[in-house]
Amino acid sequence: MFSKKVINPYDFLSHPLTPQTIRNRIGVVRSHFLSAENLHHEDRLELTRQIAQAPNGSIKEQLELELHFYDHFFDRINRISSLLILYSLLENLMAQICKNKGEKHNVLVDIEAYGILRFKAYLINEFGLNFSSPEIEKHWAKISTLNKLRNSLVHSEGDLEQYGKYSRAQCKKLKNTINSTTGLSLYFNTVMISKCYVMNNINAIEEFLLAIN
Repeated sequence: MFSKKVINPYDFLSHPLTPQTIRNRIGVVRSHFLSAENLHHEDRLELTRQIAQAPNGSIKEQLELELHFYDHFFDRINRISSLLILYSLLENLMAQICKNKGEKHNVLVDIEAYGILRFKAYLINEFGLNFSSPEIEKHWAKISTLNKLRNSLVHSEGDLEQYGKYSRAQCKKLKNTINSTTGLSLYFNTVMISKCYVMNNINAIEEFLLAIN
């Protein structure tokens, strides 16, 4: 996971941005996410076994309630928090890429506001980066969907009924996006996120950052 050329492989936060440090940073998120997912999976298997062997309805009902918490709370917390730290990492590393390219080519880094759409515009306008190229576009498409999803996760924990009270138009668009995106679904008005959706975004963001660096 860490390059042998690095003097202290665990101090990668302060290293210059290279393909290896990008892989290191994303790799930490991936490892943490999968570790929690695997732990929850083992716990669910044990609960399922206990439910099948429950001696009476009262105990079975209690175990089924606990299993429901895994599906609708514990997994959601892990998946939402992983997506949010991943998005934060994406913004931070895109900002560093803009800064590094500006310094390398002696171009003023004049970006009006912080965010991936501003960074994209800067990279296109100043360096002619082609976001329509196959090695970038397919990953950017996933990132664009995550960008739409992010606000509802940050501001209302994925509760679209609550989110819609303040962002009705955006909420309507987001529902359409959720219904057409593999790995996303709605449980009543709450966004549900699958393991594969998080993994797809981790991989897409890693490949995207490597492509534009």
